[in-house]
Amino acid sequence: MSNSQAWLYIDAAGQQVGPVPAEELQNYVTSGHITAETQLWTEGLENWLPASQIEGLVFQAAAPQAHNPQINLGAAQSNPYSSPAAAAPQAIAPQAGGDYPIPFVNKINIVLYMSCLIGGIVLLILGIVLLAASSPTPEEVATNPDALEQSGSIALPIILYVLGLIALLITGIMHLIAIYRAWFILKPGGGSVSPGKAIGLMFIPLFGPIWRIIVLCKLPGEWNRIVSQYANTAAAPRLSIAMAICTVFIPIIGQILWMLEISKGINFIASARLMPGTNPAQPSAGGGIVLR
Repeated sequence: MSNSQAWLYIDAAGQQVGPVPAEELQNYVTSGHITAETQLWTEGLENWLPASQIEGLVFQAAAPQAHNPQINLGAAQSNPYSSPAAAAPQAIAPQAGGDYPIPFVNKINIVLYMSCLIGGIVLLILGIVLLAASSPTPEEVATNPDALEQSGSIALPIILYVLGLIALLITGIMHLIAIYRAWFILKPGGGSVSPGKAIGLMFIPLFGPIWRIIVLCKLPGEWNRIVSQYANTAAAPRLSIAMAICTVFIPIIGQILWMLEISKGINFIASARLMPGTNPAQPSAGGGIVLR
């Protein structure tokens, strides 16, 4: 290649560039404007030639790629150092028409509930009556200054009153336990409210009463939908939204009717779990108060 020559070349966009003096052509190669495949022409050539065939042009050889051999290790092995959560298999949702994976749940002792409710009311009334009977009237105090000292002891009425409050407190706790167990039963079937959330949010000031209405009104619909889809729970007693509303707006009678209804459903499911041919879910491990 003579230094007096002038060259033309076709750039990457297909445009003709030049003339370029021969002494500057190597700079175009170094800058990357001209590659080994770039077509060049100068006077004396019949056809365009690739730059790799032009004498005097030096192209850098492409760096060889590192050879990374592929090693077949066979089937993927479990990582002994991975976290248990990562290695845990995905939970399989129950299939409608088959057996429902009934979780471990205890029955509701409706006899204990009714005994505490009736006994608590009786003790409260009895305590109030005895307290009123043992206390002197204002007229007696006005006529007899020693009437308060001569009146009977109020210890027994107070004890009866406190025992009545405790009995009613137990019924309230059993009512919350029943709601917890019902949502716990629905959890494997895709219940929209977790049992802990169902109870926990009830203790939030101001929002708690509203949340209680929401939980009670959602429960019958989801209960009836889920238990009706599976062979081993299809015969379970259904829950009524009317009863759920009654327990909110009719405190004593409504709560009794609701507890009678929901206890039948929970106790049926608890019994179905022990029947032959069922596929019960394993109880979950963990500490704390067991409400199941």
